Amino acid sequence: MSICIKMILYPARCVTTTINTYECGETMKIEIYMLGKFMILVNGYDIIKDLGSSKKKIELLQYLILNTGKNVAATDLHDILWMNKDNTNPESSLKTLISRLRASLNEFDLKDAIVTKRGHYTWNENLDAQIDVFDFEALCRELLFAEELSMETEQKLQDILTLYQGDLLPHSSMEHWVAPKSMYYHTLYLDTLHHCVKLLGREERCEDIIRICRSGLTIDAFDSTLNLELMIALLKLGKSKDALAQYNCTTEMHYAYLGMAPSNEILEFYKKLIHIERTSVSDIDAIRQELWEEDEDDQSGAFICEYAIFKDIYKLHMRNLERLGTPMFLSLVTVDYIANTIPDSLLLDKVMKILLATLKQNLRRGDTISRYSPYQYALLLPTVNHQTGQVVLERVKKAFYSESITSQFVMNYKLQPIGQDM
Repeated sequence: MSICIKMILYPARCVTTTINTYECGETMKIEIYMLGKFMILVNGYDIIKDLGSSKKKIELLQYLILNTGKNVAATDLHDILWMNKDNTNPESSLKTLISRLRASLNEFDLKDAIVTKRGHYTWNENLDAQIDVFDFEALCRELLFAEELSMETEQKLQDILTLYQGDLLPHSSMEHWVAPKSMYYHTLYLDTLHHCVKLLGREERCEDIIRICRSGLTIDAFDSTLNLELMIALLKLGKSKDALAQYNCTTEMHYAYLGMAPSNEILEFYKKLIHIERTSVSDIDAIRQELWEEDEDDQSGAFICEYAIFKDIYKLHMRNLERLGTPMFLSLVTVDYIANTIPDSLLLDKVMKILLATLKQNLRRGDTISRYSPYQYALLLPTVNHQTGQVVLERVKKAFYSESITSQFVMNYKLQPIGQDM
């Protein structure tokens, strides 16, 4: 039986290769996917499920494919597969594993997939198999050097979005040899999107920026650049409500899952968003109606805002209080976990939301609340003295402890005047 191997290449496409078996007239296509999943498709059939349940066999296969074209020493393979494990006969163990893997691959006419060279092993780079990670990397390298987006580069960008289905080998992500490679491809993906968004920004192509940012955020919802560029593009298209919704979503996710505020650029964007919203209304009756509706929607409780706005409110209050010669009180309310361990981020987020609701209900409408840190809220209290301020905060503490979920936490506060008498 004679076999003719033919490679079909189309730039920036996840193309399959073709092996024509002239004797039987069949065509074999080999596609290997490692981003977001691990699949080896032979004529559209995933052979991974038929390779057996041996984790070592799959790990060996993944490592060799990821290092296609590199001669990997037997000793290195042993260290990769049996790291920190004693093995009385490592050479024999590896040879047995290689033999079993070859036997499994032979069942799918992949008998030449693994090549042995003087004590080294390698995945056969001459085998016509399309591997997504290598196509992806080549496309990213091309786009990172692009100075403008043409029809060709835009197609390559679309191919990158299609190819990158998630991080490298997600089911093996904890392996010590996967993590650095996974971070490399993840960073390469984001860097490429950042560069393309910058190119699109020069042409004010906001719709395309929104599409790319949303696609990238399905992979990394916390990426500051994509979140910020998405909000800016929405604002430029006059979709300020969508921009505000994205801002709120981003901020909440950072507090809930990372226990920290988003980047300063994103926090500053909120101020710009509010400013644009206000200056875009020119009719005084419309402004009056909007203020009245906002006031109707929030009839009780303190005002909640981001820290950037909190500082501006402080400055505004101080200008008024300086004329009167009276101080304003600042309070920092802190939640501490009773146990010595760090609390689960989701539990902490629930507790902080309970505290926020308690503060809003027990403070006056002229007071201001802002999240200062994952464990703290800062308060501006312009209408209290030290005694009445303590009374209010003790009432907050009592209400906070009435919730069963807060039994593992302790609430503390500090109350100090700020103003001329500081």
